[in-house]
Amino acid sequence: MASTNSTSRPAYPAAPSFQNDLEFLYAYLAVHVLSDPSRVYSYILWIAIGAVLLFLSLLHHLHISGGYLGALWNKWALRRRTWRKKHSLAVAKARGEPHRQPYSLPANAQIFTLSIIVIASLLCSFLGPDYFAPKASLWTLNDYPWATTSPSLSKRYELADYYQYMPQYTIPKAWWTSGNRTGLIAFALFPLCILFALKSPPFAIFSISCLVQFYCDKLLWLHKWSARLIFFLTVLHVAFWSVQLLIESRNGKVAYFYAWSYQKFIFAWTAFGCMVMLFLLSIGPFRRKHYEAFWFLHVLFVPLTIIMSALHHPPVWWWCWAALGLWLGERTWRFTWWLYTNGYFGMKSTAPSNKLRKVQYRNKPPVASSGKMENAFPYPNALPTAGIAQYPPPNQLPGVGLSVPTDYVPPPGFAHAELLPGRTIRLRIVTPGYLTWAPGQHFLISVPSITRFTTHPFTTASICDEQNPYDDGRVLVFLIRAKNGWTKDLWDNVALMLSRGQQYVRSEFLPRCEMPSRGVLLRACVDGPYGSSIRASWGSYSTVLIVAGGSGVSYALSVLQYICLCLAGRNGRFLGGQSGGYGHPNFKTARVRFVWLVREFGHIQWCASVLRRCMDLLPGPELQIDIFVTNVKPVAGVKPPQPSRISFAPPPFKDKDGLEPPRPGFAVNSRPVSRASLDSEDSGDDSDVDLSYYTGYVQEDGGLGHEEDILDLTNFEGDDDSTMPGEAQFNLSVKQEGRSRRAISRRMSTALFAKQELLHRASQLDFDGTNSTVQLVNKRASLPPIETNAPPSIRPPSVDGPSSQRPSVDIASVRPGDSRRGSVQGPQTPWTPSPLTPNSAAPLISPDSSSSDLRRELPALHTRNISNAPANLTPKRFSALSERSLMQTPITPASQRSMSRLSQWTDTDSFAALVPRGDVETVREQLRLVLCEKEVEDVGIMAEHARPGKPKLERILADEVERAKGALAVACCGPTSLDAMIRKVVAAQIDPQRIKRGDMRGSIALFSEEFSY
Repeated sequence: MASTNSTSRPAYPAAPSFQNDLEFLYAYLAVHVLSDPSRVYSYILWIAIGAVLLFLSLLHHLHISGGYLGALWNKWALRRRTWRKKHSLAVAKARGEPHRQPYSLPANAQIFTLSIIVIASLLCSFLGPDYFAPKASLWTLNDYPWATTSPSLSKRYELADYYQYMPQYTIPKAWWTSGNRTGLIAFALFPLCILFALKSPPFAIFSISCLVQFYCDKLLWLHKWSARLIFFLTVLHVAFWSVQLLIESRNGKVAYFYAWSYQKFIFAWTAFGCMVMLFLLSIGPFRRKHYEAFWFLHVLFVPLTIIMSALHHPPVWWWCWAALGLWLGERTWRFTWWLYTNGYFGMKSTAPSNKLRKVQYRNKPPVASSGKMENAFPYPNALPTAGIAQYPPPNQLPGVGLSVPTDYVPPPGFAHAELLPGRTIRLRIVTPGYLTWAPGQHFLISVPSITRFTTHPFTTASICDEQNPYDDGRVLVFLIRAKNGWTKDLWDNVALMLSRGQQYVRSEFLPRCEMPSRGVLLRACVDGPYGSSIRASWGSYSTVLIVAGGSGVSYALSVLQYICLCLAGRNGRFLGGQSGGYGHPNFKTARVRFVWLVREFGHIQWCASVLRRCMDLLPGPELQIDIFVTNVKPVAGVKPPQPSRISFAPPPFKDKDGLEPPRPGFAVNSRPVSRASLDSEDSGDDSDVDLSYYTGYVQEDGGLGHEEDILDLTNFEGDDDSTMPGEAQFNLSVKQEGRSRRAISRRMSTALFAKQELLHRASQLDFDGTNSTVQLVNKRASLPPIETNAPPSIRPPSVDGPSSQRPSVDIASVRPGDSRRGSVQGPQTPWTPSPLTPNSAAPLISPDSSSSDLRRELPALHTRNISNAPANLTPKRFSALSERSLMQTPITPASQRSMSRLSQWTDTDSFAALVPRGDVETVREQLRLVLCEKEVEDVGIMAEHARPGKPKLERILADEVERAKGALAVACCGPTSLDAMIRKVVAAQIDPQRIKRGDMRGSIALFSEEFSY
């Protein structure tokens, strides 16, 4: 510190005495303003933020985080912790309260980031001297005198401009300097807080592609806590200045009395009042229960707070104008893009030609003889067509139309809404403006008939196919579970329209288009896409494990479709991702495993069609699908009721009760299916299934260190498990269908394995044709292949080309006397017999094990190929919903062709729980759970992959690590508990020492979507 002279330099300089109170106040506040050099701390804060941003961007683009040091960091940073009070589950159950997720902390990486921001802000607020001499700088502080420690006030005044009374020396600490400095850092944090909340680049700097590409879904938590940090610093600013004004007096009155006559002081308290309202109205319970009110008040008070703060202290108001400019600029950008996307200006797409799409879907070449071809290509010529111009043509690309569950495509600007089991609404939207998105991104949806001004975020379950010229290549599919608020209003509105037989809202201008056979049409607008999943480079990992819980399957489906198409030979560049696909030198992915935890068997309908198409697209070793149904707790001493038969595929034989599971034609004379064989999957022998919670839903000390409920893995906060009429019977029917198919698959697999092993052993006998007159088996003879959907664990490596694409097997469609069509011939890799897993959820048929007699026993297995290449397909055989009514009626061809008869279980009384109370008295129609032909068939196929229990995730991941050939990626979307469990499992499997030895299987990247507004 520089030496002081005899002149007093107080830390609390006095203002000159003026007779006019207002003039005195202006002079007093001018004396107590920070000098320009004193603002260096705010610049230091932003220099540090910029340096960290550039460093993280460099790590992201150079993929340095996948190395040894990155593994050390990820092993700790990925983990998150949840907490639940002991016995709280039992207390909630006794009180009849709905299930709630445990309290959770964010991931360690987010906590660490917030800690750095808080520490940096506090250091910039309190470290070092508060006030610099006006001509000093950070490097020349010692060249100027410092204030004395005496708090006495100087009595010498000069009549001059106010600012000449500013202290010309450095002041370490004082009430007013600390107040000014905390206010300065609060101002400097305004732009950072706004940046954490922005959604759309280029204004959302953190989401720019050349930087870290973090969107608001990953930054929203930091936005909330940075706002709380600003509020904390503002409270300190107000408190310090309040003390300063209370210790100063004039004419026997404290300075606070005179401050109210200062206009900028009024602005200060107005800004603080708005900030307090923002803080109170952003508390979690209010935000969750009254989201629309929270949103409107947030939009109102945020700009008011920023503007009033800027007017309060003009010398540093550029921080406020920067924050406000970012917010207004991003809103303007999004609004302009919203107008284009939703067709409010520019060329609009015409209504889709569903008939032409269906022809193309059935692998027939489109006919351009009519004007329908014009409607098939709705995009204006000025729109991007780079993907469409690529070779091969769209009708020869694999997986075209993969994301569309049914044939119907809604008109642009409208949403096709269907009710699904589990109080779930499926929305399909085609935007009038051309729109692309990355796998796993989300959109903000608004339905004017529900609420006109608010939007709600939902993750898309579909992908964008830029090489598909039809509208089904850009259909946005959303799976929305009805909870409270907007989602419940949407469910009630759709249910009421269906009950009245109303297909669209009369007041909405619906264009001339084909109407859907099921569901309703609603005007809908979308805003997006958003989401940090765009930063994932899926092709950089040898294996991708996808884990989803409940309705989190939307994210998982989108990622699964993208990877399957890339493995089938498509270029990810035209699917919303990064360039690369099978055969590309930088594409490393060779396997994907899909694990879905779902509450009920009937919920498989949500995505059965898409999952089956993915199975049709990829061979078994490259794709494995496992579905775990958790609501299987048996009631002690009570045998569950048998479901009425829903025929997913018409059974070849039926007993008098109609409850016999379907059997293949060649098993006519075999022994009947035993009950024990049907229930064998419940035995718990499968190493990937955990049935320990059968004894009770509450685990005292689970894997997360507290009481756990099985609902923690499948139900988001507020999920409603009430069922539609007939849904319980549907769940039981799907469960029974899966049991039957697995029993048949096990018997077929055992027989085929035994015969193949016999043939293999015989082929090993070294018979010399010249020395023996008997040759049992020609050892050079190759066995003809059998196309099947066997699990990857037992399928041999398949050759490239068409032979690698096999259909899903419909075991129940087996008929004696049928012939195999479209069998793919070609060289096959010799198969080595290996033990089979009797409890696997997937069919256990060896893909290459067959002989001529076995091929005669296995007829054409029905499938629906999604490829557009012309092929000879077996005639479509609809396996109808032929469930029984209250009176036993035989299954007739007419009943098999029935679209749905689940309405027989529906009555007016049960419908009352689905619609608003007042409308039930006037609307007496019945709500029906309607399933289309293809979905019923797909549900039956996928039921074979659904088994009761919860997965042993640690064992599943360990198995995938051992069989991988390089680094792995894990994609997860589900409730908080599932996300925490996956993070714990992944962190345990990350092995830095393995990476150090050159084995990249120790590197695991986690891509998780778990956020809330």
